[in-house]
Amino acid sequence: MPGDNLFAANPSDVQRGGKVTDDVSTFIMATAKAFADATSYDPQDPPWGDDKIGHGFEANYLTPHSQLRDAVTGFAEAVAGAARLTITSGTNFHRAQGDAIDMIHTEGGRH
Repeated sequence: MPGDNLFAANPSDVQRGGKVTDDVSTFIMATAKAFADATSYDPQDPPWGDDKIGHGFEANYLTPHSQLRDAVTGFAEAVAGAARLTITSGTNFHRAQGDAIDMIHTEGGRH
């Protein structure tokens, strides 16, 4: 079917979608920061103590905690990157559409 190859995008909708995506990335980043802040501690005075049990807990806690913090931060950065690309795409679509409309009006369309 001819319509199967059609791609239609309203540039302002694409830009709005990018803005919403950016808002989501801001929320994710704030959540990652809140997690890091809420779970940070003074290494000189760890909340789990400085005895054998505390050291065992620390050994099992630090790596997964750091990996989770870094993963959530990386996810937020990836979503922010997608937002930037989406906004740029909307801007480029808008420019291309404007150029095409100008050409139609000044040159009478395709030749």
